[in-house]
Amino acid sequence: MKTHCFAVVALLLVVLPNNIVNGKSVPLELSLGKISQKANNMKWKNLKNNIKNNIISELDRDKMKAGFQNIVKLLPESEQTYDDVKKTTKQLLDTLPMFAKENIQDKSTDPTVFMSDRLPSNSRYMASVGNGYLSTVVYSDTVYMNGVYNGFLRESHRARIPSTNSIQMSLAGKGVGDSQQSYALDVKKGVFFHRITTSDVVVEQRVYAHQYYTRLLVSDIIISRQSVSTSPITVNLQTNYGPESNDFDFTKNPPHQGIRAMHGPIKTAETSTSGKPVVFVYWTEVPNNLTLPASQQSQRWTFLTSMALDDNEAIKFYKLGIQLLADDDKLYNSHVSAWEYKWNHGRVDLEGNLNLAKAIYGSMYYILSSLPPLSTDESFKFPFYGLSPGGLAQGAQGQDYQGHVFWDMETWMYPTMLMFYPSLAKEMLLYRTVHLDSSKQNAKDFGCNGAKFAWESAYTGHEVDPAPDTRDFEQHITGDVGFALQQYIAATRDTKFLNSQRGFETIKSIADFWQCRAKWSTERNAYTINHVMGPDEYHQNVNNSVYTNVVAKISLNLPYYAAKLINTTVPGDWKNIADKMYIPFDKEHQYHPEYDGYTNGTTVKQADVILLGFPLMYNLSDTVRRNDLVYYQQHTDSHGPAMTWGMFAIGWLELGEEQKANDVFNRSFTNIQEPFKVWTEVSDGTGAINFCTGMGGFLQTILFGYGGFRLHLDYLEFNPVLPPSTSRFNITGLNYLDSSLDFVISEDNVIVTMTSHSAGAAELTLVYNGQQTPLQTGKPVKIARGKAKIVPSTTFVSAKTW
Repeated sequence: MKTHCFAVVALLLVVLPNNIVNGKSVPLELSLGKISQKANNMKWKNLKNNIKNNIISELDRDKMKAGFQNIVKLLPESEQTYDDVKKTTKQLLDTLPMFAKENIQDKSTDPTVFMSDRLPSNSRYMASVGNGYLSTVVYSDTVYMNGVYNGFLRESHRARIPSTNSIQMSLAGKGVGDSQQSYALDVKKGVFFHRITTSDVVVEQRVYAHQYYTRLLVSDIIISRQSVSTSPITVNLQTNYGPESNDFDFTKNPPHQGIRAMHGPIKTAETSTSGKPVVFVYWTEVPNNLTLPASQQSQRWTFLTSMALDDNEAIKFYKLGIQLLADDDKLYNSHVSAWEYKWNHGRVDLEGNLNLAKAIYGSMYYILSSLPPLSTDESFKFPFYGLSPGGLAQGAQGQDYQGHVFWDMETWMYPTMLMFYPSLAKEMLLYRTVHLDSSKQNAKDFGCNGAKFAWESAYTGHEVDPAPDTRDFEQHITGDVGFALQQYIAATRDTKFLNSQRGFETIKSIADFWQCRAKWSTERNAYTINHVMGPDEYHQNVNNSVYTNVVAKISLNLPYYAAKLINTTVPGDWKNIADKMYIPFDKEHQYHPEYDGYTNGTTVKQADVILLGFPLMYNLSDTVRRNDLVYYQQHTDSHGPAMTWGMFAIGWLELGEEQKANDVFNRSFTNIQEPFKVWTEVSDGTGAINFCTGMGGFLQTILFGYGGFRLHLDYLEFNPVLPPSTSRFNITGLNYLDSSLDFVISEDNVIVTMTSHSAGAAELTLVYNGQQTPLQTGKPVKIARGKAKIVPSTTFVSAKTW
């Protein structure tokens, strides 16, 4: 995945025309011009064209910093050019001390509550609330809706809806100077709290995107008298609607009985045939202040925003919210209950390491708040349009990957969600199968059969990547979707998905694409795949990316396994290509070069070759696995994206090297910004914000690294170790073949308990040290900590049968 530096370079040119160096004003454009002359190749020309053709609507200095630093990674690897860019960047940043990280602490000792007495001065690090349908950064002027984008193809980005529920409060009158402030994100409840406390009054604000009534964004303000004072208490309110949206043609209705409304279509459809979604918004008018009368002890005010793609639906949810308000605190309580239901179905708890426990809960929360609810009325459900690297709360034009969906969803965020919430994992896959026809058109346009999934997709599934290098070459995403389909089938055996939700058709279409791309090489006596880019985006248009070839091989084998599950057959050509796929390997040094012609010592951007060991679980000897880890740990950019180091940790844990694993794992924490545990793509706070991709890689390190879980086609394996400074490691609600399992891991033992078992689900047997113990609901099984597996006892399709 790349960073859209073109947008931020434009910011540099627009916002900071002069670079102050040693007290002198040097035009930044001259610095960039010098670089462009030295980097006069197609990649730089494309970058310059994108600068010219993109108008950036929102400017802030952090995005300038992020973009300028990422230019270093985008330009050619000429040492002279790299040094020039690095020098210019350093000169720029040294003159801007406001880029220094802020010293702000989370003061809560509860792993599910992140609390501070002040907000971060950098608004990028603010918490967000969401429910998969809508999401907003707290106190920002923007709300985004699932699947609502504006712009034609490569201009497509999340469409900004002005926030009608961004309200900040302050206490008026006497005693204000003695007040204590607290701001807290309670991820267990899915609520952002602001509290003002004096000796006379407590004012509490609760902000949440309702987890059950998903079209509602809610802000409650409760004023409670604490003393015998009989004076009125006034709280001032300030809204942040922001400028009018450049993405919609909104029409506003005049206020009616305290209710405001607007509606309008996006301005530009994503394709010539996709149409323009119309958004309808109803909201409670917000006054300038609230006053608790002298005669009252306490009062609650609630401000609702309801938004939907249908007028009747938006009105319906607004009225539902009003009705629930009449029943004490039922609106709030139903939201908290829905989050409680979600957490009860999947979570990880630690004892002994509070910071790590908070990081886990924060990462789970931000991903889950961009996914649909687990429990809601059937009529409230909605089509899900995928998970972007910045989640649902980010994605403006030219920022945070514009809300597009990449391989990040399947490769980084999906695996942990699959093991706890298979229904949500299925929602991610349905985004792909629903857009299968678009992917088939992508393949046809490319000159191939089958389905070619877009490197960046949005509303329609068509390619919306503005950069030609990744758009044309980063084809491994098609194999990444295929591997995610394999994981889902292994975890669920969901034949309905295969038969009636285009799952099997998608699997075959992916194999068709790789059959088209693989060409027989008489020189190598194997099938090769040329003109691609692997996950390492520093190197484009290479031949035989080892990661791409392995993921293609897996995709070509998958139809045979899926066909057995649904009692059908598939052609034999795919397996023949898979068996004869060329996998680059250096026999002398016993490691995998990243691609044909890879030069020893060349720096790579991020985890690439090491992904063969995990998640792909390609058959490697311990020697080769170790050599890949040692080599690429030395030659991976230390400033690469957040998810990389977790993959190294998983590899070292696989080999029993706990200290090496802990050392690289601890590097992940530098990407967490306090106090609300917001991740940034790069450890210095730059890059994409609320980087769910990094969170996903981190969570995989917890579950598949320290938990030691491996999802095989025939069984589920685990071999846990305690995470750093942890005395107890609890995994609640891991779902395997429609049974829910809890694991309690201590220094010496593991206790496995089946907590639920669906009717008709496969019976499960715990196999440890040669002994087999059938798992029964509610009956814990205790074993010594070590390698074990859970095997279906009933009829199933074995990998050995195809």
